[in-house]
Amino acid sequence: MLSSQLFWRVFAVLVALALSAAVAVATLPVWGAVALIVALAGVATGVVVGRIIGPLEELTQAAQQIASGESPVDVPVGSYSEIGSLAAAFNSMSQQLSARIGDLQEQRRQLEHNHARLETVLGAMLEGVIAIDADERLLFANNAAIRLLDLKPAAMVGRSIWEAVRHAAVQDLMRQGFAGDDPPRLEFELPQTHSTVAATVSRLPGQPSPGVVLVLHDVTELRRLESLRREFVQNVSHELKTPLSSIAAYADTLLEGALDDPDCNRQFVQRIAEQSDRLHMLILDLLALARLEADEHAFDVEPTDVTRIIAASLDAHAGVAQAKQIALQAVGPEEATHGLADAEGLRTIIDNLLDNAVNYTPEGGRVTIRWRLTHERVQIAVEDTGVGIAREHQARIFQRFYRIDKARSRELGGTGLGLAIVKHLCQVFGGSISVHSVLGQGSTFTVELRAAPQLAAV
Repeated sequence: MLSSQLFWRVFAVLVALALSAAVAVATLPVWGAVALIVALAGVATGVVVGRIIGPLEELTQAAQQIASGESPVDVPVGSYSEIGSLAAAFNSMSQQLSARIGDLQEQRRQLEHNHARLETVLGAMLEGVIAIDADERLLFANNAAIRLLDLKPAAMVGRSIWEAVRHAAVQDLMRQGFAGDDPPRLEFELPQTHSTVAATVSRLPGQPSPGVVLVLHDVTELRRLESLRREFVQNVSHELKTPLSSIAAYADTLLEGALDDPDCNRQFVQRIAEQSDRLHMLILDLLALARLEADEHAFDVEPTDVTRIIAASLDAHAGVAQAKQIALQAVGPEEATHGLADAEGLRTIIDNLLDNAVNYTPEGGRVTIRWRLTHERVQIAVEDTGVGIAREHQARIFQRFYRIDKARSRELGGTGLGLAIVKHLCQVFGGSISVHSVLGQGSTFTVELRAAPQLAAV
């Protein structure tokens, strides 16, 4: 509704037009006067209405722009008080709305940034994380959870947990979390991936709780290491107990009177010395293996003359081989062959392999060591004509304390750690070891080392 000021302005214009028309009527015919009055009234009305409708149209267009999502714009303030007040109020609202929209956009960008950062952190976690809402629908699962539970990422979010995760242990843990219990750390095995998983559950804050979060820890390797540790302790205890028991038995026998028996006392002392040497070798091998596994022993992996190391090891074993009438043979290139290794560590590898070959080869047999440079690798093969290794044992002979024939191994004075040490040394040098054996015909252990760069084969 127009204000009094605008009303009186329009009224003054109409009065002026009426007076002009009255003057014109006096000099024109009746129909001409009527036409003139109507024309003048139309012009006056158009002018007044135009000055009112124009700002209103601008206000309408500005409102439509805001409704369509465009940035708010200012509308020119008209000369009429009502239209001007309306435009001023609209402009004030537009400015406040613009500021509010800017704040909301900044908050949205911050939320998107935080969401992306959270997804990055959760995606990089080794632990699996699963979020479940109050309706038991899956809200989120990170990469570790998808891998552990063998989930299908497509259309996973929003599905019921019993559809996405078909593991009774996970569902039971989730329901305990919703029930408000304080469930203990739960461990279970996943048949699909053969992994052992430790899971915990936490309720999301709120009353009632909007959901729960499950955290999954892959403890497969930890449980394997624990099993190895227990097995190692048992084996070490057994291996240490054997020579100590023998030493104690011989010592008790000597103390009970055999010390005065000239036919037995020297023999018993020799047995004590043999068991002491065996115990000493076992302790040294244990220390060497512990240093290798803990990476405490620093090795100088550098170009090493393989030919020279092999020659020195052959000389050291020549006496034992000759006593057993075993032929020791060496087959290799005439020129020096260099591989990347630590000289002392390589000597340990060759000595252990030659020890086993000589010990498990019967009298009259043959042990051959071959080496060559091929495809940027140095291959060293120790071949014997001994008892051989059955196929079912070949995959485990590099494990600590694993013996095929325990009685024979102890009789020969082995500690059960030689091949384990060889395997670890090969890995430290960036190489590998493999075995090919036929039961009753002999075995071939092949070590591969990286060749020295300047002498690598083309």
